[in-house]
Amino acid sequence: MMFEPTDKPRIFGLPPGVDFADSLTKGVMERLRGMPPEEVAKVEIFLNTRRMQRRMREVFDKGPAGLLPRLRLVTDLARDPVAIDVPPPVASLRRRLELAPLVGALLDSQPDLAPRSALYALSDSLAKLMDEMHGEGVDPQTVLDLDVTDRSGHWARTQEFIGIVLKYFDFAQEPPDVEARQRMVIERLITRWSDNPPTHPIIIAGSTGSRGATAMLMEAVSRLPQGAVILPGVDYDMPPAIWDAMTDRRRFEDHPQYRFKLLMERLDLSISDIRPWDTTEVFSAARNRVISLSLRPAPVTDQWLTDGKELGDLPSAMENVTLVEAPSPRSEAETIALRLRAAMDEGITAALITPDRMLTRQVAAALDRWNVVPDDSAGQPLHLSAPGRLLRQVAGLRVDQITGESLLALLKHPLVSSGGNRGDHVRLTNELELSIRKKGPAYPTGADLRGWAEKDAQKDWAEWIAGLLDQIHSGPKPDDDLPLPDHVAQHLALTEAFAAGPLAGESGLWDEAAGRKAKAVMADLTLHAEHGGALSARDYSGIVGSILSGAEVRNPDISHPNILFWGTLEARVQSADLVILGGMNDGTWPEAPTPDPWLNRDMRLKSGLLLPERRIGLSAHDYQQAIAAKEVWITRAARSEEAQTVPSRWVNRLTNLLDGLADQSGPEALKAMRERGSQWIKTAEAISAADKPRGTPAPRPSPCPPIEARPKELSVTQIQTLIRDPYAIYAKKVLGLYALNPLVPTADAPLRGNIIHDVLQKFISEDHDPATPAARDRLMQITKDELEAQCPWPATRRLWYARMDSAADWFLSTEVDRRKRGAPAKLEAWGEITLPDLDFKLKGKADRIDKTDDGRVILYDYKTGTPPSEKQQLYFDKQLILEAAMVALGAFNDIGRKEALDAEFIPIKAGAKSVRAPILTDASPKKRKDAIEDLSVDDEWTKFQLLIKAWTDPTRGYTAMMAAETSAYGSDYDHLSRYGEWNLSQAPKTEVLK
Repeated sequence: MMFEPTDKPRIFGLPPGVDFADSLTKGVMERLRGMPPEEVAKVEIFLNTRRMQRRMREVFDKGPAGLLPRLRLVTDLARDPVAIDVPPPVASLRRRLELAPLVGALLDSQPDLAPRSALYALSDSLAKLMDEMHGEGVDPQTVLDLDVTDRSGHWARTQEFIGIVLKYFDFAQEPPDVEARQRMVIERLITRWSDNPPTHPIIIAGSTGSRGATAMLMEAVSRLPQGAVILPGVDYDMPPAIWDAMTDRRRFEDHPQYRFKLLMERLDLSISDIRPWDTTEVFSAARNRVISLSLRPAPVTDQWLTDGKELGDLPSAMENVTLVEAPSPRSEAETIALRLRAAMDEGITAALITPDRMLTRQVAAALDRWNVVPDDSAGQPLHLSAPGRLLRQVAGLRVDQITGESLLALLKHPLVSSGGNRGDHVRLTNELELSIRKKGPAYPTGADLRGWAEKDAQKDWAEWIAGLLDQIHSGPKPDDDLPLPDHVAQHLALTEAFAAGPLAGESGLWDEAAGRKAKAVMADLTLHAEHGGALSARDYSGIVGSILSGAEVRNPDISHPNILFWGTLEARVQSADLVILGGMNDGTWPEAPTPDPWLNRDMRLKSGLLLPERRIGLSAHDYQQAIAAKEVWITRAARSEEAQTVPSRWVNRLTNLLDGLADQSGPEALKAMRERGSQWIKTAEAISAADKPRGTPAPRPSPCPPIEARPKELSVTQIQTLIRDPYAIYAKKVLGLYALNPLVPTADAPLRGNIIHDVLQKFISEDHDPATPAARDRLMQITKDELEAQCPWPATRRLWYARMDSAADWFLSTEVDRRKRGAPAKLEAWGEITLPDLDFKLKGKADRIDKTDDGRVILYDYKTGTPPSEKQQLYFDKQLILEAAMVALGAFNDIGRKEALDAEFIPIKAGAKSVRAPILTDASPKKRKDAIEDLSVDDEWTKFQLLIKAWTDPTRGYTAMMAAETSAYGSDYDHLSRYGEWNLSQAPKTEVLK
């Protein structure tokens, strides 16, 4: 007999900080000492997590050799055949898919309830509410009959949503889900045990009884002749009076020991009835007493002053606790990673415990510095793995119009074309990218891909992609409904085709741990797809993304066995030599309660459902157990990316308690904890600083290439760049470096300028009389046509049309004056002229050249932005001045040698003013307020020749930002010149190149 007979429920406890699996195993074997070996095999132990099940097996495997007890999971009871008359539970995915059409129909009938994009999220949330109601034994009618004094529209909507799931509570119509069958099996077991109690030992270990069905099972097992419940992390240091006082659920739900108090009330027990399971000593009994006092319920925190005197020497109690208050999340992650790396050298096991998945990813990235992969219990979210990303990308292609960006992002995925010739695929993808960046189109189709391919190698590859794009474009539209099985089949076929590549080889899509998990998830979706009804490709994409994000991938084969990442659930019944409690800020630990879209706190309390504070109480219990480890770190970031953070309420309680117990040297203990943390932070920062580039900053460059390598021609618009930023001319003309166009075309200023230039060119070429009303109508019609043809963004088209509409009257009225001065002779006139002595060619395109009655010309340039002032033209922007000189020298063949009467910039905006070029003509103003004198075209041409001649000096360097208009970053070549390491006040360093 393993347990002595008792007239009370048999409940045992283990204090915080002990190795639960090790103590449980020792206790079982101690109680079976002297019995036949087969008695061990009769013991049935129910555990709360699969990781705990593995851990128990590891402990037993250490020896000595013998039979194993039956290690089962409480959650596996849902599939236990004990209730043979109850059908097997339906998969949770099937239930959610069944709910999706019902929720969708409700959203269609009442679009104001929620956006369509929330379809699966609402279905999932509703399914979780159903699970909770099943687990807690709450009938839906109980919820619907609640007396809600606030007859708000929200409660009416909640009733409608609950109404659509009523049939799932009638098991004569629908098979039960997992939670429902779990409770039914437990009820059957309890009935069977009451009639015929089992004689073999049955133990429930590690559960807190926080769920209703589990608490029922624990109560029943504790009353069996050989049944026992073993509770983890029981606070034996809390006085019995405090245990007895925790009676109000509203006030004590968030206390770490409140779940045990509820179980004790259920069993009519007191804390003295919960006997220690074994005699294992905790790592630090003094520290456990400190933590217990710090966590006293809020109504009795005045006991800190009285009971605190009994804690003894606090520096000794807290000597193995380190408090890390890092300045930033990055610093926190790097400090944690450094301590984990040190733990490897010490040969100890170290566990990072945190609910913050962002922190674990940052720590994992910091550990990569030493090529260390931690054993992460949560693994990687499947939707972030390579197969998960590919599945989501392909699903997204069927939703929105395929852009160059989305297509290239897919083609660059490492699993695409993994069935063979991956190298050729990468090369051709890069060639396609350069083409799309340069020529477009913004929304490539199969025909575009076929038109792009010129070489044989390109043609076969392009035909493969084009065929897949044709399938997508010829399929149903994004909002067309299609049965879910058809969606899944098409999605998988497309994904596998992209992965196989043009050779249709064996791809790596389903390889490795992530591929196998993705295949299993999609197989599960295929299996249950018939229950999902018909839905659009848009809804399907959302469902697939949600399903993939709910799965995780673990690859323990490549991880370090002593560097562990645990969630709070995994950490409840496991221990390590070093425990790091990471992300100890309010809102992270404990996590902020998830907003409940269905029931508020009061309604949950009245109906018997779980309160939001339950999760806080469980997190507090996790904290109390973890901080009792042999060596403990508490880490937090004092500031997030946005603002100052608030320490976790438990950290606040601990620091306030220590700081207030001066007679027990509490402030000294707290200071020592912080100093230990500060030292590690400084070391981590020093290591990170060592990774930064060292050496002297780069000087301001002024390269001097050979004369033969210098540009032999420039456009009139590039002369300004030559004057202001010669380095940009060097990079473009000497090195041949050009900035890539954006992969996704945007509605930027250059595009607007090109469109407006085309509009005005077409309008002027049609020779309309600008004074007539019909001219305005025609101008706006041309604007509309050109915007439709060249601007694919509807909102931008309307905005730019409105801008042109506001500028049209001003343009036409000033055009009347321009027509009085001359008639348009040439639009988009191309001209070029060679300087023979300097072996240099100047070229340019004039937007418009008008001829006057006396045979001279007027040059015009349209500006959709701000035109340069006359001062800027005098010293930098020489475009119109040089064009006037070129026309005088006969550079424009269609115009011949003509004298420029005038030259102007015409801004296309309402209320603007034309800006003249400061050239000396009889049209020049007689008086100038700014005292600028017009210059002779001949003199300006001479200056230009001297400028070009100066660049034939081999010692003259192309200085970066020699006469920059602003000091802000803006050049395409700032990164090449390493601007930022130098500034405009520094003299350039010339470097003669060969």
